[in-house]
Amino acid sequence: MKYSLVFFFMLLKLATYAQDAKIRAQVSTEDDFEVFFTVNLVGSSARADVSPNGFSFSAISPGNYTLEVQAIGYETFQKEIELKPKQTLQIEIVLRVQENALDEVIILDEQLGISSDTPYSFTSISINSIQQKSSPNGLMGSLREVPGVYGAEFGQGIVKPFIRGLGFSRVVTVFQGNKLENQQWGADHGLGVNDLGVDRVDVIKGPASILYGSGALGGVLLIKDSEDYLKSTDWTGSFGTSYNSVSNGYRTFASIGKKQANDFYFAADLAYENHADYKDGNDRIIGNSRFNTTSLRLHSGIDKKQFQNKLSFTFHDQNLGIISEDEMDDALSLATSRNDRSMQLPFQEVKDYLLSYKQSTQHENFETSLHLSHHINTRKEIEEAFNEVDLGFRQTHTFYNGRVSLTNTKIKHSLGLQGSFLNNENLDEAQEFLIPDARFFETGVYYLAEYKLKDYFIQGALRYDFREVTADASSQALINDGFILPGEPENRKLTSSFDGITGSLGVSKTLDKHKLKTNLSTGFRTPDLAELFSNGPHPGTTRFEIGNANFDREQSYQADVNYEYTNQKFSASLSVFGSLVDNYIFFSSSGQTEPETGMNIWNYQQVDARLYGAEFNLQYSLFANNQLNLSMSGAIVRGDNLDFKEPLTFIPPDNLNFKVNWLPFNTPTTFFAALRIIGEQNRPGFNEEVTDAYNLVSLGASYYFDIGKQELEIGVTANNLLNETYVDHMSVLRANQVTSPGRNILLNLRYRF
Repeated sequence: MKYSLVFFFMLLKLATYAQDAKIRAQVSTEDDFEVFFTVNLVGSSARADVSPNGFSFSAISPGNYTLEVQAIGYETFQKEIELKPKQTLQIEIVLRVQENALDEVIILDEQLGISSDTPYSFTSISINSIQQKSSPNGLMGSLREVPGVYGAEFGQGIVKPFIRGLGFSRVVTVFQGNKLENQQWGADHGLGVNDLGVDRVDVIKGPASILYGSGALGGVLLIKDSEDYLKSTDWTGSFGTSYNSVSNGYRTFASIGKKQANDFYFAADLAYENHADYKDGNDRIIGNSRFNTTSLRLHSGIDKKQFQNKLSFTFHDQNLGIISEDEMDDALSLATSRNDRSMQLPFQEVKDYLLSYKQSTQHENFETSLHLSHHINTRKEIEEAFNEVDLGFRQTHTFYNGRVSLTNTKIKHSLGLQGSFLNNENLDEAQEFLIPDARFFETGVYYLAEYKLKDYFIQGALRYDFREVTADASSQALINDGFILPGEPENRKLTSSFDGITGSLGVSKTLDKHKLKTNLSTGFRTPDLAELFSNGPHPGTTRFEIGNANFDREQSYQADVNYEYTNQKFSASLSVFGSLVDNYIFFSSSGQTEPETGMNIWNYQQVDARLYGAEFNLQYSLFANNQLNLSMSGAIVRGDNLDFKEPLTFIPPDNLNFKVNWLPFNTPTTFFAALRIIGEQNRPGFNEEVTDAYNLVSLGASYYFDIGKQELEIGVTANNLLNETYVDHMSVLRANQVTSPGRNILLNLRYRF
């Protein structure tokens, strides 16, 4: 019986294929210029077979679809088509030259309604390329390609973003629509996000506190979900695996999604990743750099023309080895066997649970946006014994953001309300205490006005924020520990409040192939809990950290000018900026020791600072069909401590990047080569030393096979091909000369359906 059923379904499938339709298309341009174009058949997961002069689709189910063809510098071609059983549709497409190649609008943040028209300097980078998937450097490993962006390394699996010389809690990360706040107990911890289910990251450079509140002093990372499943009513997704030679690491991942005919959709992503200790350029094993992660993401919602909502859940579980400050002393190294993956002391155990809901509506005269999210982050630092927690926190953070925009007026008016409720508790089983229990409430209201007049786009904004922070050392555990709040209040509680007004004004002018943006803006950051209330030893280090409850909020004032030029074969951008930061907070050694523990005392200080610099990006297509693309980008940043007349600490070195992408003869093969030049950082700040220059060479290739309607993609990438041995200036471990990863051969296999 079962064989009869199998035979029946095989016949049914063959009968279905016999009814399938085909599309054959010729593509040309009105200026007779041969271009590289992309094709999308909305409503189907079928992939096109593309040639220089056209494309074809085979085995498409009969039905109604939207055919889209896009090419840089040309208007998007769209056509509604109806395919009948066994039909072969022949179509000729002529792409019209776009009158203004820079007029294409990219939506940067649906919640706030801002787009690429905004005078802010921004860069978008795709994370979907197979060469960029599953690197031990995670999401930030790809963002290093963005001019003006750098990464501060804390070991494998932990890279923190810096934008224009500002990092740690001065850069806001928006993941799943939620503003992450899991930096409140110190800067040297990861963000708890990776590239699973991520399509692209939009980087906003410069103060964006007007839109994102406290923390957006340096810029914002907007992490966008991949939503390919919204383009088809068939099941779509991918699964695959990867291998990293530098750490004998592997990752297995899968994604699946479907949009129903009633516009309801469901999607899921899952990944498991495991790495042993990495090797540096001398093939030396860096002990306890091992880590493993488990990630799960679920999404569901409704996607209609004038109403969209999405309910999402993310679970992220990490175990991260802590590299010892004595690691480079062979007698004290924690290195074991090459493929040892078992967690060893000390290490971090981090769990994240994030539930979010967003909703957007579009009406004739106005549009609305609503976001609500709740994030639970638990962190344990385990140092002395596996059954003991040396330092442990549990943070709950509720974030809300609502906006109403009037769109059918000369001036687009947007009014928004945004804020957080945060509660941070030391775990009962913790043996040591760095900061007290604490909670804060903050709310901000902002007004944004946008006006378009011919070639000009003018944007102005005003915002008011209030935050109240309460530190609480009244728990029995903190009393037993002898934890002391500044001023030693009798009820062992201390409340501080911060408020202020910020504003911005910017203008964009677009003329033919040129765009010029100028922007004046202010930004602010409220000191985090560690900066205000630290008073204890930090496990895994030799530091006794002391905060200052009298700190004022940081306030920046920045001027930014950005120029862009785009034509069919060449594009260029240049940005220059300068900013003053009042009450800039930095961390340094006092040169003293704490009597009871004998640990070095590190404290936070507040000064006035100045930062300035520039970044550029050039891209050139050598041939008319964009098969060979050359790019060069770079950035310089300078930072000065105006009170002490010396350079700021943690300022990235000058860097220059070259890259070549080659798509030979419209085959399904892509090659790339890259050179990253990092200059000597010879402007060390307080307690810093000069860091040597180094160069990194990377090569890679990918190839995909068509398997019916599906696709199998293979990628091979060699990072640090020459096995350079180096210490990066932005590595927190540089003071102990812990070397960075050496050559890494990354193998990726991904099946799309």
